[in-house]
Amino acid sequence: MKVLVYGSGGRDHCLADKYADSQHIEKVYFSPGNPGVLHTAKGREERKLIELVRLKDFGAVADFCADQDVDLVDVGSENPLEEGLIDLLNARGVRTVGPRMEYVKLESDRAFADDLLRQIGVGKPEYQIFDDPEEAKKYILNIGYQVVVKANGLAAGKGAIVCDEVADAIAAIERIMIKKAFGESGNRVVIEERKYGTEISFFVYLDGEHVLPLKMFAQDYKPAFDPDDKASIERFGGNLNTGGTGCYCPHKLVSPWLVNRIIKEIVNPTVNAIYNGLGWKYKGVLYFGLNLDPYDNLDVFELNVRHGDPEWEVLARKLSTDLFEIGTAVWEGTLDQISQVWNNQHYMDVIAMEGRSKASRGWNKGYPGRYGKGHRITGLDQIERGIAVYFAGVDEDPKKGLVTYGGRVLHLVAGDSTLEGARDKAYRNIRKLSFVDHNNNGATCLRFRHTIGA
Repeated sequence: MKVLVYGSGGRDHCLADKYADSQHIEKVYFSPGNPGVLHTAKGREERKLIELVRLKDFGAVADFCADQDVDLVDVGSENPLEEGLIDLLNARGVRTVGPRMEYVKLESDRAFADDLLRQIGVGKPEYQIFDDPEEAKKYILNIGYQVVVKANGLAAGKGAIVCDEVADAIAAIERIMIKKAFGESGNRVVIEERKYGTEISFFVYLDGEHVLPLKMFAQDYKPAFDPDDKASIERFGGNLNTGGTGCYCPHKLVSPWLVNRIIKEIVNPTVNAIYNGLGWKYKGVLYFGLNLDPYDNLDVFELNVRHGDPEWEVLARKLSTDLFEIGTAVWEGTLDQISQVWNNQHYMDVIAMEGRSKASRGWNKGYPGRYGKGHRITGLDQIERGIAVYFAGVDEDPKKGLVTYGGRVLHLVAGDSTLEGARDKAYRNIRKLSFVDHNNNGATCLRFRHTIGA
């Protein structure tokens, strides 16, 4: 069988890698992909289980699938889903994993998703929706408790600003609605009560009729910096949210009791609303970002229509069920026949990010602010066996070789029989890598958080 994974980030590389592990798979095409895959065992010329295909145009992707007899396309990222890639492929007779364009508003329209959850009685923090920035500011001044200010549309995982004080929330309104930090996604905001507790990332597959909850969940780390990194937090004007700086699995709270509770209180009512209330034949992944507070209340603070990034990088390593069999069941409506199997290892993902680097004039702050590009990546040949590296923001330079191209550059995933062992391996190996700052005497500009899994 042949699979095409559409996307270019770390989650998409990990999807391609996991499909390539399937006993059914002859070839995985990765499009538009990134050249990091060419530096992996499965992507090198002598094996080429994963083949890089640089196609961005959706019509060209559909033509390629027809020409190469591709059996399944898995669309890993939210933007091509919102732009209708699934709809086009289905119209051309291509089997897919991913929701149709209409269904993406579960993620791209927070107000729609929040209202749906409130109507069906699923736990949600208190929230209000605003189109007018002045009305939003008045609300913040009047309510008296801490809030999270969220851009209503897609914002690459950065659109939620967690606020300590009223002044922080007013500044967030300015940033999102007036300065348009997230573009048109900031025309409307959701202002939500700030909750304290433990974050849980929970995923399910849907096939239009059944639901397969993954009975294993992970913990993501959103803040850009470690809590004690005061200098960086001050330089950025706060500990900004990112698309994720690291993750571990299994979550410390994983238990049959909590899994059953999440399915009963959160998953089943939501899926029932999607299938029967909205009448959608949703085929793909649904992500629930949950908070379990000190009083054992479960609340949904986020819905996404794809795998998390970096959550998928650790879940995929722990999952022993054949991913092609899951993907085929999503398309054929047979998820009720899938048995999920998980290995006994613990996994941890630490993300190597672009840090502070010298620009031609002045300095780049680094991710999640303005970051440099074109920094040569060294040390990959020193990574220990058994460590997975998934590439995200990278490019190939004819002279330097593999170089940085994005803010989150690569994921380093380590596994061990204990979380402490996985953590030790991950940090031992990420310290072997460097992003060579050519404007700063070859100093490294690689940055990572030091408290993932601690």
